[in-house]
Amino acid sequence: MITDQFCIFFDNEAVAASGISAAVNVSPFAGRDEPVNVTMIINGANAAAVTLTANIQESDDKTNWESLGTVPVTKPDALAVVKTFILPRETKKKFVRVIYSVSATTTGLTFWAGITRDHFAPYAPGQYIDAGKVVA
Repeated sequence: MITDQFCIFFDNEAVAASGISAAVNVSPFAGRDEPVNVTMIINGANAAAVTLTANIQESDDKTNWESLGTVPVTKPDALAVVKTFILPRETKKKFVRVIYSVSATTTGLTFWAGITRDHFAPYAPGQYIDAGKVVA
């Protein structure tokens, strides 16, 4: 997963009842007419399953925001969850942000979201090679 600090909405921030990210400039990506991937990762242990609903919004000037749609991410009680989706092709404005809300009280969860160059694809056992050795 390739990204830089200017493409991050949330950087492993503690999950609250709701949150609003900073605006990210997506015009360099849209100008290339290629898919823009957004990856969201929820990490930590919680007592029960939680659904985080992310509302993706766009704006020309960071003041008037329009919704592009919502993306639900359900996290089981003990496992981390990763979800990657492509921004809609209708995204035409310069800035995008993420507003989220959660379905239940959370403690100890962190949330990372950002624009990524490609889909998040973790290595399966035996696929990662380090210094000539296959790592299980």
